[in-house]
Amino acid sequence: MIILSGQPVTNDQLASFQLEGQKRIILMQLQASNDTFRYRQASDLLFEVTLRSNIMNAARDLNKSGASFAIFQRSRANQAFWRVSEAGALELRYQIEPSKGIKDIFENGSKYAFECATAIVIVFYMGVLQTVGEEKFNRRLRTLTLYDWHYDTLSIYTERGNDFIYGDCLYFQNPEFSYQQSQWRGENVIYLGEDQYYGHGLGILTAAEIIEKLNSRRRPGAVQSAYLLPQTTRMDVIYLRQMFGS
Repeated sequence: MIILSGQPVTNDQLASFQLEGQKRIILMQLQASNDTFRYRQASDLLFEVTLRSNIMNAARDLNKSGASFAIFQRSRANQAFWRVSEAGALELRYQIEPSKGIKDIFENGSKYAFECATAIVIVFYMGVLQTVGEEKFNRRLRTLTLYDWHYDTLSIYTERGNDFIYGDCLYFQNPEFSYQQSQWRGENVIYLGEDQYYGHGLGILTAAEIIEKLNSRRRPGAVQSAYLLPQTTRMDVIYLRQMFGS
């Protein structure tokens, strides 16, 4: 449910936004959700809708970029933009604008390899960049480190529930993963709607296909299937609006 300026949003108010395509679907999902989404003003609501749509687009673009999956110790990056630490973190080089560093991952993906949580943070950064623009993005961030769930300025939180909305980050857990392939203990994904999920290293697949992939990487004698956790990981839109001055 959407609460705008302390009042529930009416159908007439939703229609007045005149959104189309996936943005309209996101708006309707927010309204139909059992979760309550509170906004101070209409521009905050439109910011969230736009951000979620851009996250979805970024996930599709990263999937097409040629960036590979790799465990931390085998991370790779375009050395002109990023330094790779011994731990496998991608650290933005001095005097490189953050927007250019993020964009290069999508433009020269074949030079990059990282694991799935890092991929989600990259998708989130690109979603924010496309929403606020390069000037605000670069002014607020200055430097970047991409490593697992490490992030600067983004307010990311996880909560329980099955009310999934386009652009959410979800998690498929693999409880009996092979210890020889511990990177497959689970898969972070971006929900694209219509039973489509982007998972770095797997591609864009249905829930059943992701579970099948994870099940193929269980330890010998495993009997418990992988499954989708009832939780969502999202960014705090009001916080982002304050941080980037949108």
